[in-house]
Amino acid sequence: MTKETKGTGLRLPAGPVAPGRGSIFPVRTRPPGKAVNPLLRCAYEQACEAGAARVAEGPPSAGNELAWQARWFSGACGRAFTTTSGAQAIIIDFGEWNREAGPDFVRATVQLDGREHRGAIEVDLAASGWEQHHHAINPDYADVVLHVVVDRPSKRHFSRTLHHREVAQICLADHHETAPEWGSIAAARPGRCAAPLRALSLDQLSDLLAVASRRRLARKGALLAAMTEARGVDAALFEALAITLGYKNNKLPFQLLAQRVPLKVAASACGEAWLFGVAGFLEKPEPPPGGGRQEIAALWSVWWKLRAAHTQAIFPRTTWKLGGIRPANHPLRRLAALAASARRWKSVRAALESGDLAHLQATLGSLQHQFWSFHTSWTSPRRQTPLALLGPDRVREIYANIVLPLSLSRGQEPPWRDLPSGPCNATLKVVAARLFGGPLPRSLPKRLFIHQGLLQIYADFCLRDHGECGQCRFPTLVADLPA
Repeated sequence: MTKETKGTGLRLPAGPVAPGRGSIFPVRTRPPGKAVNPLLRCAYEQACEAGAARVAEGPPSAGNELAWQARWFSGACGRAFTTTSGAQAIIIDFGEWNREAGPDFVRATVQLDGREHRGAIEVDLAASGWEQHHHAINPDYADVVLHVVVDRPSKRHFSRTLHHREVAQICLADHHETAPEWGSIAAARPGRCAAPLRALSLDQLSDLLAVASRRRLARKGALLAAMTEARGVDAALFEALAITLGYKNNKLPFQLLAQRVPLKVAASACGEAWLFGVAGFLEKPEPPPGGGRQEIAALWSVWWKLRAAHTQAIFPRTTWKLGGIRPANHPLRRLAALAASARRWKSVRAALESGDLAHLQATLGSLQHQFWSFHTSWTSPRRQTPLALLGPDRVREIYANIVLPLSLSRGQEPPWRDLPSGPCNATLKVVAARLFGGPLPRSLPKRLFIHQGLLQIYADFCLRDHGECGQCRFPTLVADLPA
């Protein structure tokens, strides 16, 4: 007996759903295999494509120009584009962050219709920003060769220099989806999919989440590949590691740090002072008493010689979100972990490329720091026993966000459905409220792919449906799942 999956054209085996006892899901579950159901995967992809047609034209703006600049520089937006005048643009070299007044990136190389141009790149949210910010009459912008615009303008804007040379312009909204994943939040109340999800057996739900998780890992792998193509393996992995160390609230500052203080600099003798200095954590007028005073003094003795040349790059204190963060997870400690990783980069890179969670845990778990292994802040008393710079939960996140996607993108198949999950964080609680109308069902196995799959479903459907579930294809996909 077969049943057609509505809206997909697929015919899948059908059968009864076994009722559960004492739970909304039956206790029985099949062993987690390596592969995902290919027919279910196809149906899921088709549902995503159908939903994409209803999304408003162009990616929603993150509203944060600095975030888009960091995303552009990482290579996540791609390297090949068509300008607003129809020319083919290829980014040969993204250049480097400008440390002085003027355009965002300098010493870049852009190929326009086969001809190479070396100069600067400016990134703005709106095309009108060029005139509003008076770039057209500013000599600092005379060598700009490319103007990158995030939002699609309602009317054509021309970018020109003070010499009346037209600057090639590309609009990211005209290309593939480049919006950050969490550019918005769907209401944390039950959606139309909550009821059909409750009706699924544990096997059905596990298979669905495995498909979504595999899609998430593939997308992360593609992003890492784009970053690697743009700036090389070491720069891509160092930046990805920094982003993961930033947690949810401080991903952008850590990404910017990895871009403005590249690996070669971070791994040098003055690298740690450079990281803390650019981050803005050495800007206090008076250092604290105690052990923290000596630590800051040691960093400052290196940083003050470099500071004058990097004033434009120093983060204001408002860049960091410090509220509600456990002391052991404070950005100061994560910054020390990034510096320690840079110093041991050869072994850290080997662990990131190994695909082996145990290898990664052994490598990152052994990172040490003379001050931050025994303190949680500048002013905290020294601990009797050392505290790991990166605990098991953070190492697991690094594995899920970097190592596993990288391995799968290279054709390897680690046992990704067997990996245990960490605790349910605030984001997952929002997702659970949306998909299940409350906390995650207790019968769900404590596996990493469960969490990853839930996050991907939320990103694919809840964040992309602008009609509050009215036309979302996901409830139909769930209702038509075979037993």
